[in-house]
Amino acid sequence: MPFDPTSTEHKAQLYTAIVAAAKLANEYFDDFLQIPFDQPWSLSPSSRRNLQRGAYSEIRAKVLYEFLLKQHFTVAHREAPKIFPYTPEMRWKKIVDEQAVEGQLKLLSIKQEMGIVQRASAMDAAQTTIKLGQEFCFELTSAIDCYALLLQGIRNTWHPVPLGQDGAMTAQIVVGANLLPQTSEGKPDPLVESHDLGLHEFVMVTTQTPDIPMALDKLVSWVHEADADLFKAKVRVLE
Repeated sequence: MPFDPTSTEHKAQLYTAIVAAAKLANEYFDDFLQIPFDQPWSLSPSSRRNLQRGAYSEIRAKVLYEFLLKQHFTVAHREAPKIFPYTPEMRWKKIVDEQAVEGQLKLLSIKQEMGIVQRASAMDAAQTTIKLGQEFCFELTSAIDCYALLLQGIRNTWHPVPLGQDGAMTAQIVVGANLLPQTSEGKPDPLVESHDLGLHEFVMVTTQTPDIPMALDKLVSWVHEADADLFKAKVRVLE
């Protein structure tokens, strides 16, 4: 985290961001300061000066920082970019929200019989939810031959998902319907979510070059210049 609650310099910058956020929200500063706290903060006549100097509790600083990060990031970033940087995760989320097509990337749940994975024809289109431990694949219909990279996002963290044969991160896509991941024999090689409940967002990046960067900071820059398409699907994982 770029914010250090033990640093008086960082806490002084946080104060500047709080002042700007309160003004933008048309809230009296002392009232705005109380919003993220369950118990009222007892402010003394010297409190404002202490806030300006960054001389206040680490615990309160953490609460105020998270409050601005989640609810007032734009103004906080403008006033204090050092402690509220525009991270690669935020830049990627903005790209996904603006460019990714929804509805074409389909999640398919895999039926099993006697523990043996069946052929693609025996799969059902999943709804918006799947169960923890349930096996699934993705289907994407492409108009061209290309390459694909799949990323999974949960709680603002993004990770590439092995999509190609033998654990490779990228996979080849052909014209028509593609079922991914697949084994080298062309059979479904299902994915499974075993740990994280809640809302997951999957984004498939397709392009005609196989060299798709996987590091998020490099991917963000690459997508702006590359001839790439993005497809997304949101899935909620339940117990």
